[in-house]
Amino acid sequence: MDLYYEINGTGHPVVMIHGGGTDLREWNYLAPLLAKHYQVISVDGRGVGQSPTPKDQVNYVEDMRFFIDELELDKPTIIGHSIGGQIATEFALTYPEKVTNLVLIAPALSGFQGYTEYEQIMQEVMGAAPDVE
Repeated sequence: MDLYYEINGTGHPVVMIHGGGTDLREWNYLAPLLAKHYQVISVDGRGVGQSPTPKDQVNYVEDMRFFIDELELDKPTIIGHSIGGQIATEFALTYPEKVTNLVLIAPALSGFQGYTEYEQIMQEVMGAAPDVE
């Protein structure tokens, strides 16, 4: 397994998948609280934090399957934030037999069309970025 991860606590396994632009340190406050009751596994996604940069196209769902199988985790709870929530959702839909619970925090969702007003606002915000000065 070449993905970097940290394990704390004992009990039912909980896998934590960080959002975009972050690494497993996103869970620095929540992981210790959960580790009082669970085995908490925080993982750096491929190309993030201490995990290696990918050389080929990445399939994050298959990365997660391999990760869970490699650690021999029995139906973990998966917590995902943002794009980590998207990965967690797609993993649970693809491999429902490998997941006990799914906890999503502001998940990105594939196939979901956001509302138009938000997209327009974000385009205006991003368009203003070059003119910050």
